[in-house]
Amino acid sequence: MTVLDCFFMLGAVFLGWSLGKNNLSNLFGSAIGTRMIHLKMAAFLSFLFVGVGVFISGYATTEHVNQLATVFSFQEAFFVCVSAGLIIYFLSLFGIPASITQTSTGALISLNVFHQLSVDHNLVLKSFLGWVATPFLSGILAFVLFYLFKSFLKKYPIKLLYRDITIRVLLIIVGSFCAYSLGANNIASIVGPFISVNKSMMTLLFLLTILGVGIGFFSADKRVISTVSKGMFPLSPMEAFIVVFSSSATLFCFSSLAFKNFLVGLSLPSFPLIPVPLSEAIIGSIIAIALAKGIDGLKLKIAGGVVCSWGIAPLCAGFLCYACLYFANLFGVLL
Repeated sequence: MTVLDCFFMLGAVFLGWSLGKNNLSNLFGSAIGTRMIHLKMAAFLSFLFVGVGVFISGYATTEHVNQLATVFSFQEAFFVCVSAGLIIYFLSLFGIPASITQTSTGALISLNVFHQLSVDHNLVLKSFLGWVATPFLSGILAFVLFYLFKSFLKKYPIKLLYRDITIRVLLIIVGSFCAYSLGANNIASIVGPFISVNKSMMTLLFLLTILGVGIGFFSADKRVISTVSKGMFPLSPMEAFIVVFSSSATLFCFSSLAFKNFLVGLSLPSFPLIPVPLSEAIIGSIIAIALAKGIDGLKLKIAGGVVCSWGIAPLCAGFLCYACLYFANLFGVLL
């Protein structure tokens, strides 16, 4: 490994920082917005459990990422990460939660286009279907849980004080679980391009990425937190719990090899092990809660902007990555 390779690995730190800065809102934004948990405690728990998720299940989804494009050097992996991270950072300036899964995929596809290599359309389709399925699966689960909780509390009313304490504890538990699922599922979008070049560097790349994610959590964008917690649809503490649980359970299904093997053992259809967007899962759950309560409170303009970003983000990351590769090649600095 050269000194330049060490520098290029900072791309993983940068994209990890973008992930943390933009995704604390998805993990604990609802809890922060409802004042059930402090911002610093949310950042610490997110950092801790993302790390656990990375080292327990982080490698499971990297195979899919590695097959999306042929990465020839750490320099190209650096361009993929920086392009994806810059688009996420730009969207966060407008308070829009974005996904490194989508931006990284767009950058990887452009890498193959730059080298005039064929793109595996089946893998791209699998990614796209995962993106489409994620908000629907999360939304359906949130919709069902909303009515189950509503019926339970109507039948067995709990005093407000005890209810708040219970919900606070549940939000901490489910937010931590969501952080675990994020680490297990999305980390492949960061380290995958590097691992495809040098698999022996996997542990170091995991550590660097976790460091970047942690820095991102502690410098989280409050505008994005505001969008998720109350900008799109005001959530009660109980509804915030439902949103985060539904989203984390959805990511877990696409991340866990053990769960996949369990379903296969029962001769049931299993989930593909692919990175899917946490932001889509969160938004899908919020919209489902809004539909369950009456759509009047849903701010359609904000929701529409977030949904539009799902298509724009990978395209912009792809164009930016291609431009970086083009100019690096033009000035003879592409290794």
